[in-house]
Amino acid sequence: MRTYRKREWSSLVVNMTPLINVIFLITVFMIIMINFSEVFLREVNLPKADEAKEVKEQVIKKILITVKSEEFIFLGRKRVSLDNLEQALWQIVEYPQKSTVQLRGDENIPYEVVQKVMQKIAARGITRIEFSAHKEAVPPLEKDRIQ
Repeated sequence: MRTYRKREWSSLVVNMTPLINVIFLITVFMIIMINFSEVFLREVNLPKADEAKEVKEQVIKKILITVKSEEFIFLGRKRVSLDNLEQALWQIVEYPQKSTVQLRGDENIPYEVVQKVMQKIAARGITRIEFSAHKEAVPPLEKDRIQ
């Protein structure tokens, strides 16, 4: 007669308790962190280009400054270095309170460069700065893309 013995590998059991404990702890940690982290939202209304208004006050001089990079700054059509910008403004502007600077720049210019230019303008005493943007024409829809 044949006798059957119990196989040894059939007695192996995977204990799921540690895995469940770890998942439970991670879940509790996430819930607690979400409750303690408060998000402070501040509503900021940014101006849009189509909402721009013309200044009705008398402007004696309008100065155009174009910033292409930190090395390429143009005062009108004349190339000026960032260090000499304030001196060039002193030569051009007689009445800084009634003068306006129109500041143009590329979207790839770092803010630090624009900030330095604005500091040079403020050092001359000019408080009116206009930021220019070029509105690109919307291309017409192509028939292939409408699908």
